[in-house]
Amino acid sequence: MTEQKKSNAAYYLCQCLGLFVVLSFATFGVYLDPQLQTPELQDSASNFVIKNILSYSFAILLTHYLLRNYQLKNQVAELSIFLKIILQCALMSTAGDKLLEWSFNLPQPDLFIYHYGIIVELIFYVFINSIFFLTWSLIYLTITSIRDRRKLAEQLKEQQLASLMNQINPHFLFNSLNTIRGMIYEDEDKAAELITQLSTLFRYNLSTDTKAYTSLGKELDVCQHYLAIEDIRLGDRLRINLNISPESKQAKIPTMGLLTIVENAIKHGIAHLKDGGTLTLNSKIENNRVIIDVMNPYQCDLVKSGTKVGLKNLTQRIELIFGKQGKLSQEISHDTFHVNMSLPYEPIKNG
Repeated sequence: MTEQKKSNAAYYLCQCLGLFVVLSFATFGVYLDPQLQTPELQDSASNFVIKNILSYSFAILLTHYLLRNYQLKNQVAELSIFLKIILQCALMSTAGDKLLEWSFNLPQPDLFIYHYGIIVELIFYVFINSIFFLTWSLIYLTITSIRDRRKLAEQLKEQQLASLMNQINPHFLFNSLNTIRGMIYEDEDKAAELITQLSTLFRYNLSTDTKAYTSLGKELDVCQHYLAIEDIRLGDRLRINLNISPESKQAKIPTMGLLTIVENAIKHGIAHLKDGGTLTLNSKIENNRVIIDVMNPYQCDLVKSGTKVGLKNLTQRIELIFGKQGKLSQEISHDTFHVNMSLPYEPIKNG
């Protein structure tokens, strides 16, 4: 069900519930009001109930066909026009109520307002009905305003995520092309194989670049393609140690999130070391969270300063997708660079 259909369903449900509550009070009020307990009025009690049902139903229809339609078509309108619509509904509701009263030939109860003449009576009921329609409008506008703000926030988040994804893709492509350029001068055959692996990787990228998140299992498949590229380039200098718990493969993570961490570990760590090193990747489910750890050997004096676009970008995407529940931390200890990604466990069953 789309958001618009859900919104419409909620609206009609509230209208029906509101009508039910109003009619319940109106019906029981006829039998419980002490001013309506004269023999003459008791004989007309059923007519009073029918009149109330028709009158309040008409008022609800006015809120739907006049007030709501006007507010949907005029998101921003002058206050004077809005108040005219309120007054129009109040006049129509009052006129309908009096016509029903005269049609059923209902006797008037001994209420104070009836002692001041028909004009004062009509003004009084127009005022009461105006308050009803104004209250309904304020409630409706408040609810729609909250819904629209939430929808706008979601659209803004989607735009921010798309913008961040557009940043990370050129960043990754730039690094990959630099790798290929260096390989061309060393070994043309390996460079050709590297390009084949890279095309496979970017085929995946094209199919998922509109998605903010994916499963850890799918992301691992992508990382395998990237590691195959680096294996061609680094050979025995790159060693891989994977410890992935089966249940964590369904975990929801940012698209290209793990790939960003793995690329960072190789580019800024292992690739700079003469003997290379071991890339360790662990994942597990703990306390209803997915914990992903990536560790690599690291020597600060061998690493050139960079913009750190990848990890900064990933931190922002985690915050947009998971809010304060998502965390990405970095730590350097004993010549080891450790990145920890801790996210709420939200399984993607078809991932």
